[in-house]
Amino acid sequence: MRSELLETLRRTKFLQVALDFIDINDALVVARKVSDLENVIIEAGTPLVKAEGIRGLLKLRELGKIVLADTKTADAGDVEVEIAYRGRSNIMTVLGAMDDSTVESAVKKAKELDILVQADLIGVKNTVDRAKQLYSLGVDIVGFHIGLDVQRKRGVTVADLKDEIRETGKYGIVSVAGGLSPKNINDLVELPISIYVVGGAITKSNAPRKVAEEIIKILSTSTIATR
Repeated sequence: MRSELLETLRRTKFLQVALDFIDINDALVVARKVSDLENVIIEAGTPLVKAEGIRGLLKLRELGKIVLADTKTADAGDVEVEIAYRGRSNIMTVLGAMDDSTVESAVKKAKELDILVQADLIGVKNTVDRAKQLYSLGVDIVGFHIGLDVQRKRGVTVADLKDEIRETGKYGIVSVAGGLSPKNINDLVELPISIYVVGGAITKSNAPRKVAEEIIKILSTSTIATR
């Protein structure tokens, strides 16, 4: 499963729908509207993982899509991999700013349980250098992430990190998150990105499926840049 999913991510651009809800029923309303679309990853956002746990992950997995549990693990990496695994998630996340021992713990357990580890670069200053280190520690995906608080305070999105994304893409699979919408994703399609994470532009829309379809159409116009 790991090897098959990794190969798919290397050759295909995915839309990841971030379900940052607290109630699983609210999350399912959106998830069901996009679950039949191709090249979609369903993300149980960190608030949803905290609020609904394994039960919520299992309900999302019933939709038959790739599921990412955004655990944002800061400690006890192996334990939180186990949580994602029991929820039948395909991918879990660890904070790239944490100690290497936490990352290594997550990677080791994830390989045993046949799921992927994504390292989230939120809060990391030297993103490219840390990304290289994280790949060497065995993470499968590195995620560039501009958090909501930073977006609000500084008015920046992940689209402002093109140079860092381009450089990091030389070394492994890249995910991007933070303020993405149909308006700015077009500026990123030629970069070596496998996963485009979109939250509010879809979940807060009156027509979430329509927005998702628009983004998927944009992504389908290009292939992942050669590493």
